[in-house]
Amino acid sequence: MRPSWLAVALLFSLVFSFALSCSRAAPTSGLARVAASATPGSPASPTLPGPPALPDPAACWIAAGYRGAVLGLPVFVRLARDGARLHGRYFYERTGIDIALDGALSDDGTLHLVEGPASSPTGRFDGACEPGSGAFAGRWQGAKTGGDFRWVPVPPGETPVVAIKRFSITHPVKDPVPDARLTRCSFRESRLELFGLRDESVERTVNRQGAEPVLGPVLDAPLARGVERCEEGSEAEVTQRLVGAFRELATIATQGWIDGGGAHPADLDFGRTTLDLRTGHPVTANDVFVPGLDPIARVAACAAKATPFDAQMDADEWRSHLDVSQFDLAEDGVHFYGASFPHVMAVLAGEGPVIGYDVLLRDGFLRTDSPVKRAWRGVDAAGKSKPWCADVKGDAGWR
Repeated sequence: MRPSWLAVALLFSLVFSFALSCSRAAPTSGLARVAASATPGSPASPTLPGPPALPDPAACWIAAGYRGAVLGLPVFVRLARDGARLHGRYFYERTGIDIALDGALSDDGTLHLVEGPASSPTGRFDGACEPGSGAFAGRWQGAKTGGDFRWVPVPPGETPVVAIKRFSITHPVKDPVPDARLTRCSFRESRLELFGLRDESVERTVNRQGAEPVLGPVLDAPLARGVERCEEGSEAEVTQRLVGAFRELATIATQGWIDGGGAHPADLDFGRTTLDLRTGHPVTANDVFVPGLDPIARVAACAAKATPFDAQMDADEWRSHLDVSQFDLAEDGVHFYGASFPHVMAVLAGEGPVIGYDVLLRDGFLRTDSPVKRAWRGVDAAGKSKPWCADVKGDAGWR
């Protein structure tokens, strides 16, 4: 039987509605379209774009510190990187005064730095990094002259590289007294900045400074502030010097004087400290000596035998200027020094005998678990017959 026209029309309507609904379905996402096309029978599978290429980290790594030259003049440099921004400071070896740096370091290693205050810059560095050495090199341009620069990273080592930073300030007395010997106030300091330590954070701690410039006093800020008031004339100076360094241990002496217009300048407190350059901490008597054992009586006896600078003192007098906390570590032994001498004998501050590690080991004074026992690494205990003062004869053995 042939179908009626009504049945044919109904069937055509159902087919048309199904086709229309398929055409209105949500479009397939681009990622899904790529995945759908990557069927086993496809002749080629499209490749998705990967993440952007990162700059080579070896090309422009930022070292803890640099040493080099600008126009042939020796300099030290500290840099820090925040994204594309590069900033820090540098100072000339002969002046020791920080100069601010601020600019950018591109992913391709191009360097642009402006020196000095943003409101009145004094020069510009344009250069690039050297991937092999980590150095920066290029051209410095000032207002009237220009030339080459190159900064090389300071590698860590057992002995630090030492630079000297300087600060000075002078003011006239506000209300000078007639016939006063001093009509101004002045303060000077020279302090050490160490480069090449194993740990960057320890280096910042030891130097009390990171990459940011410091243009004020560090060693004795209250004394410097007194100069700014300058109600009466005075002159003062504080200095640091490196006594010695070995096996990541460094001994630094700090001393100074102040002249208030009297008959004699007064000596400021003398200090001599061995720093553990692995931790940044001062080495204390508790770090070195066995608790309950005090070597000072024997040290004083050795000091009395040395008669330094023709100043004859007996052991009891020497002992009044010695203390177990007054020591530093040298390559050949523990150096014990005197302090708090009367003014006429202040020249002896910091002087004293060196007692060998071998003798101290033999008599059980050194801690076997000392955090700084690397100072006497490889040293054997002395024989029974060796006296404490074996190396202290005349002025020998004094530091």
